[in-house]
Amino acid sequence: MTKLTVLSLAGCLALCSSGAFAHASLQSASPPVGGTVAAPSQISIHFSEGIEPKFSGLTLSGPHGAVPVGHTGLAPGDDKTMVVKITGKLAPGQYTVKWHAISTDTHRTQGHFAFTVK
Repeated sequence: MTKLTVLSLAGCLALCSSGAFAHASLQSASPPVGGTVAAPSQISIHFSEGIEPKFSGLTLSGPHGAVPVGHTGLAPGDDKTMVVKITGKLAPGQYTVKWHAISTDTHRTQGHFAFTVK
């Protein structure tokens, strides 16, 4: 291969891998990942790209098992931030959020994080 062909292939691979395989990854959350907070009324997760709320969501569990949550929505004017109201009562203790998201380009991601209610 010529040097120009190798450079062209490398450039193409770099461009393809940077955008074509992007996924909505967790950037920040409220309550914060690993944080200790007063009992929150909702969970907000900010992603690296837009998500489809109809195909995204989360579950919340704590010291006494599953905690009821509402439907998945988006923050006003922000398709990168999932917002879910907590409809159950949160006692002091550690809670785990398990989330899944379908980005606007149809890639699925999932993860989890914990926070503590004081």
